[in-house]
Amino acid sequence: MNRRTLSFIALAITMFYGVGFVVIPEDGRSGYAVIGALVVALAWIASGRFGKPDRQA
Repeated sequence: MNRRTLSFIALAITMFYGVGFVVIPEDGRSGYAVIGALVVALAWIASGRFGKPDRQA
């Protein structure tokens, strides 16, 4: 996959992670924060590490 697609997916995951804090009850946020932060970090690392560079014109 190219880097733009992976970056878009990582951005969407990040946005859903932020919105999740509104949905998750306050007593469950500590686990959600840790697991969600790991997923977001892995998504951004994957976009930079495994994304194929965009072709230059």
